Amino acid sequence: MSRKAYSEFTATGLWRRTLGSAVTCVAAAMLVAACAADPPATSQQRQSDIRAMNEFYSKLASDQDFYYPHVQIRVENGIAHLSGYVWNTQALYRAKEVATRVPGITEVVDNLELERDGLH
Repeated sequence: MSRKAYSEFTATGLWRRTLGSAVTCVAAAMLVAACAADPPATSQQRQSDIRAMNEFYSKLASDQDFYYPHVQIRVENGIAHLSGYVWNTQALYRAKEVATRVPGITEVVDNLELERDGLH
């Protein structure tokens, strides 16, 4: 910025409006982020999530057709987040199906990966 442009910028108070706009934008972004976040879970909801997670692991462990040592679940406010990997598509679909049938789970987010060649 040239010296003349800088003088005009400071003399006209344009810098105040620019700074004010920037602060307003940051404040608005923070407000939107705060409103979009889920409310903290109650102790009752956390207990329900833990029960759902334990039941999910129990059902996977008792599955006679597939072996699931590398599947993890995290349940937050009734939403099950599946991660890890399985060795075929049937096991992937079964893990998702099992999660949907667990009481307390209202939604399943699938982040499972398919590892066709087994362990490396």
